[in-house]
Amino acid sequence: MTAADRTGPHRHLAFLPYPAYGHMVPVLPVVAELVERGHRVTCFTTEEFTDRVLATGARPCLYDPPLSSDPPPDVIDADECARAPLKLLEASTAVLPAVEACFADGPPDAVAYDTTLWLTGRLLAARWGRPSVQLSPTFISNEHFNLSDQHTEFAGEIDPAHPAIVAFGERLKEIVTGSGLAPDRQAELFYGHEEFTVAFVPKEFQFAGGTFDERHVFVGPTTPVPAAASAGTAWRPPADGRPVLLVSLGTTVNNRPEFFRQCVEAFAGLPWHIVLALGKRVRPEELGELPPHVEAHPWVPLPEVLAHTSVLLCQSGMGSIMESLRAAVPMVVVPHHPEQHVNARRLTDLGLARVVRREDATAQRLRDAVQAVAGDTALRERVREMSGHVRSAGGAARAADAIEQRLHAPSLEAR
Repeated sequence: MTAADRTGPHRHLAFLPYPAYGHMVPVLPVVAELVERGHRVTCFTTEEFTDRVLATGARPCLYDPPLSSDPPPDVIDADECARAPLKLLEASTAVLPAVEACFADGPPDAVAYDTTLWLTGRLLAARWGRPSVQLSPTFISNEHFNLSDQHTEFAGEIDPAHPAIVAFGERLKEIVTGSGLAPDRQAELFYGHEEFTVAFVPKEFQFAGGTFDERHVFVGPTTPVPAAASAGTAWRPPADGRPVLLVSLGTTVNNRPEFFRQCVEAFAGLPWHIVLALGKRVRPEELGELPPHVEAHPWVPLPEVLAHTSVLLCQSGMGSIMESLRAAVPMVVVPHHPEQHVNARRLTDLGLARVVRREDATAQRLRDAVQAVAGDTALRERVREMSGHVRSAGGAARAADAIEQRLHAPSLEAR
């Protein structure tokens, strides 16, 4: 008997992920799992991810106007943190007419939305009288841990009188009071910690994880564990048996050829095989001639390379962290943005990585940190323990189970 058989008839689900790699990658396997169980899924996207949505079997609908997937600014300070919520609020609510138009024949049975589209998702669910699920690719907040406060610690204190903060409050009030909801229901749109949430991290990695109740489901990474390498695999480990150092700056701030050059310099003459995952904003030729033990690629299959990797050097984006921990690979992290600093703090709290500050990331510091992590047996044991939690968190199947259970939430239509 399938999970769909146990939970009753097949339903129509609306997914509103944010169209950026760190948000789409964990969501799409959940969409595919729900489609496999017989549900009908409409997934909103931009043209960049339309083929990936189609591959899940879901019906893609385009955000209109398109939500931006541009990388964040190079510097995220208190002023940028003050301006960002208003920009995101305007962009995420501007798509409401297009989303509603896709359901002109009748609303879906549930709405699953990214945390960045919190107001959009909750407002649609309230208008349609349907249960909703919040999807988080990173840490979530409650009364014991507040992610926004952590960001502020690294970006700087935000002036509550900042014009953008004032405008955000005014615009939010305008949207909510104009939502068509009864006044006693408008407050529901504000309480994010009250929403049913699926987080793509294991509970053991979440700050204050033990304080979250049953409304919060921690499923870890959702991408399938890669099968053993075959003869046709595009990437192969070095034939000479050198330990592999994988260097990746993820999908956001990866326009730093000088950082990759530093990594080449750092490990010149040492018995490491270096794999540079450059992203799409640095070309291999920008690095100059590389020694035989260094290879550079615009993209590599991260799980496949991690299966042969001794240390990952990265910016501590959550997607890279989850894949590295699942593969039981310790890390050296060079955080860039406030969110990455928060991730790095959790890694150091748990003894899973070493942090090198961006301003201190000389070739010597990087070399010393990687060598130290490679030789730290206690750290590697802690990484192996966390790897067990990551692998047993449940992934896409558990996320789909939670969403199916949410379909049985009491109807909101009569409220």
